[in-house]
Amino acid sequence: MTDKVAVGKSAPEKRSAEQASQWQADVAAIAGSLVHEIKNPLSTLSINMQLLLEDWAKAREPRELRAVKRLTLMRAELKRLDEILRSFLSFTRRYELRREEASINELLDGVIEFIGEPLGRKGIQVRRSLDPRVPRFPFDAGLIRQVFMNLVKNAEEAMPGGGELIVKSAYEPPFALVDVIDTGKGIPEYQLSRLFGLYFTTKPDGSGLGLAWSRRIVQEHGGEILVQSEEGKGSRFTVKLPVIRGDCAA
Repeated sequence: MTDKVAVGKSAPEKRSAEQASQWQADVAAIAGSLVHEIKNPLSTLSINMQLLLEDWAKAREPRELRAVKRLTLMRAELKRLDEILRSFLSFTRRYELRREEASINELLDGVIEFIGEPLGRKGIQVRRSLDPRVPRFPFDAGLIRQVFMNLVKNAEEAMPGGGELIVKSAYEPPFALVDVIDTGKGIPEYQLSRLFGLYFTTKPDGSGLGLAWSRRIVQEHGGEILVQSEEGKGSRFTVKLPVIRGDCAA
């Protein structure tokens, strides 16, 4: 009798994977519900804060001006909390990748056109070097675009006094590579291993979700994000995406 070699997961492993998937779905549903419950009173507070500021628009007395300053600060904090909740909801949401054949270079051109002028006003010069050999392949353009927007935003915040942002693409089969390079302040070596961790941030107003979410999206595409950085010289984030040919649209 010929022994049969088991291929794939065993029944207990499949059950465990299904249970983990269901647990993740339940957590995402609870988180989404909780966020919406919090956002409703937040919206009410924000609207009323704006109305109060409009009522005090003509304030002139020192006491009134102090009140306006405090209300303005409170409104800013409400806005920050709303942004954190949006980021959290985005992170916990389950995504079905909508892979459609597209061009990474064209996507990067669009990102650069969008951010070029605003960054220029902040003293940041944007340069691009896109490899024409990078082929078209299926990926979720909307999500991958947001990944690059997150990386560009991080680069911008690393160069408050201006600098240079370089966006490069390359083709190293079977991967399409995209580098987002800045000449900013760099990242301390001891922080690099924690950089993509959930809620890790070096910014006082950061949510600590942007890079974690970006890594998750890239990993769901079968890729990875790498980082190199040196304090005082800048950082390089590299996105590696597998070039999968054929019909992979979800």
